[in-house]
Amino acid sequence: MAGLDYTTRDKALWGALAVLCLASAAAYVLWALPAMPETVPTHWGVDGTADGWDSKGSTILMGALMPLLVLALLFAVPHLDPRGASFNRFKGVYEGFSAAFTVFMVVVAWITPLSALGVLPAAGGSVVNVIVFGFLGLLFVGLGIVMPRIEPNYTFGVRLPWTLADPENWRRTHRFAGPVFVVMGVVTVASALLASMAPEFTLVVLLVALLGGVALVALYSFLLWKGAVR
Repeated sequence: MAGLDYTTRDKALWGALAVLCLASAAAYVLWALPAMPETVPTHWGVDGTADGWDSKGSTILMGALMPLLVLALLFAVPHLDPRGASFNRFKGVYEGFSAAFTVFMVVVAWITPLSALGVLPAAGGSVVNVIVFGFLGLLFVGLGIVMPRIEPNYTFGVRLPWTLADPENWRRTHRFAGPVFVVMGVVTVASALLASMAPEFTLVVLLVALLGGVALVALYSFLLWKGAVR
């Protein structure tokens, strides 16, 4: 089954990401895990305060293995997708997203050990929010910018019955979704900066923006299919 055609540059990129994940996992298990106290923060509230705790051994999956598993999945997607050959037409977009998301997973993996070791504040700060929501918001913005370049496939992009059935619906839906995702990203970044001051209000705004944006894109695609949008 056809998938991505890899050049030397492509192989170097995926290899570098694999090395990053493996090095992070090794550092986590060999250095961070022994240095952490037995109980560590594993969950943070909207205001950036740690509100969930567990044993340090429970963090191995998320901290050491999850980035590598995510990378393996991202690498496999074009080869498993029935329309995998179409990934070659937006290869740069997919590889850029894969690299950014892998780095994001590595960063998230280190929040617990850095908090447990006192590098990041475990309570009363917005640093965790800035890291997680800020990075996630930038991913949304970047994805929105390149959204119109994504070609029809079954695993990456706006995958709805109407976009998958009609290439024109796919094209127009992704052109519409681009600015929507940029707005969603900007709201997410703003939430990262404001969450510590008004956490409940920020959470409501964030949920409305994300869920509303997704619903708006789905509605637009449906209306295109029904012929209500020209």
